[in-house]
Amino acid sequence: MKKPHAIVTGAARGIGLAITQKLIRDGFTVSALDIDTRPLKKKPLRGMTASICDVGSPAQVETTLQSILEKHGTPWALINNAGFGGPFHRIDQVSDDEWTRIFDINVRSVFLFCRGLLPRMAASKGGRIVNIASIQGVLGAEKSSTYSATKHAVLGYTRSIAAEWGPHGIACNAISPGYVDTAQGARDELARDFQKRVIDRTPSRRILAPEEIAELTSFLCRKPAPKEPRTGAINGSVLTIDGGITAESGLR
Repeated sequence: MKKPHAIVTGAARGIGLAITQKLIRDGFTVSALDIDTRPLKKKPLRGMTASICDVGSPAQVETTLQSILEKHGTPWALINNAGFGGPFHRIDQVSDDEWTRIFDINVRSVFLFCRGLLPRMAASKGGRIVNIASIQGVLGAEKSSTYSATKHAVLGYTRSIAAEWGPHGIACNAISPGYVDTAQGARDELARDFQKRVIDRTPSRRILAPEEIAELTSFLCRKPAPKEPRTGAINGSVLTIDGGITAESGLR
């Protein structure tokens, strides 16, 4: 029986790498996309094909998708994980180029991959899309306004995809992680006490591991058995995995 195929963007590090590894362990073959694939090629995984792709570039996304479709056919799962936070500063310090680049990577990429794959998934009678968002998609963020705006956009887009394509056997959900032990998450070199402040604010008193996000992603991407409904019951949901940060108002 042919293994299901998945596309993972931002797959070379952190959450994306953990998702790639978990999907392969769970029986998928994976097209692992990143703007820098050197970390993937240092330790290649059986069942993974690594490809360079600037996910904010329409031309590169189109070329990459064409190559994947020719080699693997329509994927069962698409995981839009690629993300970029940009520098930490006030709204009046955000340049036009910075705004555009963050939206290209975090939002436009989701649109480009979904536009290219949704009709094909529908023709194949099903599929799964998981968009990796952030708790900053449900909250505001001082000095990270552009990133927060992109993640709010991802959540709205996720719900729209779920509503529009659910009848075609496609389930689309978002995962909103809190602070994760990655270069873009909790390892902030600019703040010496950053991890301590995160842990103190988190009810579970710990920072998340990338593998925890990967476990949830793999669950959402599971391919149903032949007699199961093709569209998952979980569709259009935002699953927060943050150790309880968003459950705490902070008011004492």
